[in-house]
This record gives sequence, C-alpha cells and structure tokens, in this order.
Amino acid sequence: MSTPATTQPVVLTTDTFDEFVEKTPIVLVDFWAEWCGPCKMVGPILDDLAKAYEGKVWVGKVDVDSHHTLAAKFGASSIPTFWAFKEGLPVGRFVGAQPRPVFENIFKQLIDLDMDEVRAKQAEQAST
Repeated sequence: MSTPATTQPVVLTTDTFDEFVEKTPIVLVDFWAEWCGPCKMVGPILDDLAKAYEGKVWVGKVDVDSHHTLAAKFGASSIPTFWAFKEGLPVGRFVGAQPRPVFENIFKQLIDLDMDEVRAKQAEQAST
C-alpha cells in the first residue's frame, strides 16, 4: 500500500491499519462509530481538514464496531478517540470531539514535530 493521493479520510481496517500508518508520513486516526453523535459532529471537520492539509496530514477512520481488535489495541473505549502518528510512530492521543481550531492546531503541531527529539525521548524512556 502506498500513501494515498486523496483529500478524503481513508477507511482503515484491521488488515490495512499498520501498513497505512507505517507508510504515511503523518496520520490522524479517528476511532468512531456510526451511532456516535460527537463522531458525526467531528466528521465534517476532518473531511474539510483532509482537503486543506492534502499531502501534509492524512486522516484515517476506524469504525470501532467493525474493528474491535483495533479499538481495543488503541484503547478506544470512549469515542471519538484520536491517535496521531508521524513516521509510523504514535506521537499523541486524545479523546472527545473538538472544535475545528483545536484540530487545526493539532495538524500544525504534527507537521512541526521534530521526530529526532521524539526518538531521543523514547530511547531515554526505554533505558530507564
């Protein structure tokens, strides 16, 4: 799987999740469900931001009802739950619907995140 050339969120499954996250430079993954009101409120925001940040940040969506294993692996017991990945590494997690400016700020922070610093911090934590 190569990085998709899309301005729409990418539907992720148990079979496609790992490869997508590993091969895509920056991903915000939305763990959601059809019946979730806050998830429905966030959906259009993420659709717009996927277009606005095309080629910089990709949005992935995991339906927790269809992919229980992924939801459990990432602790998505409350939804929406969001995980951020950069260069294949998890770099952040938050729970709950947020307004557009918060998501825009998160996207900007992901773009600016220094992965050398992240790796150094992770190595330091692993050695203690």
